[in-house]
Order: sequence, then structure tokens, then C-alpha cells
Amino acid sequence: MHTVLSYERQPFVTSGYTIFVAEVASTTAERFLLEKLLAGTDDPRERFLLLQHAIESIVNTFYTQVMFADFELQAHRRVEQGQPITAEVLGDIYLGLLRDYYGDAVTIDEMYKYTWARIPHFYNSPYYVYKYATCFASSARIFEQMTTGTDASRAAATGRYLTLLESGGNDQPMKQLLKAGVDLTQPGTVQAVVTQLDELVTRLEAEAARIR
Repeated sequence: MHTVLSYERQPFVTSGYTIFVAEVASTTAERFLLEKLLAGTDDPRERFLLLQHAIESIVNTFYTQVMFADFELQAHRRVEQGQPITAEVLGDIYLGLLRDYYGDAVTIDEMYKYTWARIPHFYNSPYYVYKYATCFASSARIFEQMTTGTDASRAAATGRYLTLLESGGNDQPMKQLLKAGVDLTQPGTVQAVVTQLDELVTRLEAEAARIR
């Protein structure tokens, strides 16, 4: 949809969109698909699995990618400071981040420290991973605007979203998102992710109670 609308409305030179906004369309569509699927079933087990998958997607697409970006930044800083980089050093950085990000909420196996070695983005697409998080936060904010408030405000938000999909690469990514109603410099955008996760967990708990 993003590509079709961009190609229809933009000249060739600006028809391609940046990675910074590329995941907005897909994650927004996924959120609407979740509601569509939930509306189609009253089976608590099926609803539980759908909600569980959505929650795991938030954790993987937002929180985990931010941690990956933190790891990448720390590793590159060591290089810039002339410090050696070894597998052991990278493992220690990653293990430290796991403890910082998850605390005592999960049991951290010592072997987890080598997880960095299987992330292809670190090798093939440096400084890509944080864009997953910015896109997901943007889509969470857009979904919130398109599904809450008055009819007029929801319609306006939908119009802004379609304009974003039609804009291709005709402006700076941050400016494109700002026109769509997303200000990544403000905490409200990240709060939209937190609010969405809290709501989905509450719904998951309700389905779990029905199963019991």
C-alpha cells in the first residue's frame, strides 16, 4: 500500500521512501489486522494467542530493537575511542544490557551474551535496528489517533496517514512523520507504545481468566 500510493502520487525521483518510515505502514496494518481477527472470534484460546502474538511483537519490534541499538552504539563508541573489540568484549556489553533492560524480570542464561552474533543487521545494515523502534512508535501513535477521539479527529488522522503513504521520499523523514501527527521528539509518541502494550496485556489477562 505504501509503495502503490507513493508511486501513484510522486514523481520517480521522490517515489522511494526512507527506511526511517518504511515500517510504519506494515506495523499500522498489523495493528488493524489484530482488531479484525479479534472481532471475528469469541474463542478465548484463539483470542489469547492473537493477543500474545501482538504483545511479543511489541517487545521484539520496540523494546528489543532499542536494546540492539544501544549495543550497536556502545560497540561503535569503543572503536571510535581506539579500544579493542573482541567476541568477549561484545558479549560482555550485550550481557550488561540484558541485565539493565530486563533486571530481575527474566532469568538470564550466561549463553545469552552471545545473542549479538546472530543479528545480521549488525553486519549488513549498521544503525538500522533503531528504525524499527521509531517506526513502531510512530504507528502506535497513528493508530491511537485514528481510533480514539471524535469522528472528525479520527477522519483527520486517517487523512494525515494516507498523505504520509503518498509522500514517498518528498521530505525529511521527521518532517513527514510530523505532518502525519507524529512528533518523535515528544514523550507522547513513546507513551503510545506503552499504552498499547498495557491495553493488550489487560485484554490478554481477561482472556486467560475466561480459559480458566
